[in-house]
Amino acid sequence: MTSDFPFLTRSEFGNCIEEFERAYGAVVDVEVRQSRGSHTYLSIHKPLFLGQNNDDAVDSDIEDVEDADPAHLDTVCPTLEYGRIEYHVVYSASWRVPVLYVRVHTNAGVEMDCTRVTDMLVTDSKVRGAMDAVEFGGALGIQDHPELNEPFMYLHPCHTATLLRAVAPARGAEIGQRNYISSWLSLTGAAVGLFLPSIPH
Repeated sequence: MTSDFPFLTRSEFGNCIEEFERAYGAVVDVEVRQSRGSHTYLSIHKPLFLGQNNDDAVDSDIEDVEDADPAHLDTVCPTLEYGRIEYHVVYSASWRVPVLYVRVHTNAGVEMDCTRVTDMLVTDSKVRGAMDAVEFGGALGIQDHPELNEPFMYLHPCHTATLLRAVAPARGAEIGQRNYISSWLSLTGAAVGLFLPSIPH
């Protein structure tokens, strides 16, 4: 349980991300990392199909890019372009909730801008409309990652507490530390193309 649901202390956040890593570590590329400032955050990586890099490209035999080894994608089908999405779940001391940071690179190491990432990852028009409706320029913005001091896109946390309160009564009780991050990501992840697989219980 948390001491003040839906809000978290930094210690509770650390427990929540460790629980998530234990639960999803076998099916998602995920790890708990420690920053230079000794704070922990959660890192999730996914390969991403970006499109064909020329007009003569042939169809790929790879049906599910997420299951493919990103190190070998260029050799399997060199006419297709791939990248990598980094998702970081970071604690916000101001909001007392997790914040989702996102960065996308091509395999050549080129970082993609916010507009292209939004166009690729936010394909549902209802989700896009809801994101655009958030005050101060929309739900997806750019700021320095608080643990790495590098620019990342991030989902503004202003509605996180409201979202979590809304789903807790449906479950009959507060969301505990074991399911906090997975519940939160099931609500927010779709906005940036992060969908969690089912895990065996």
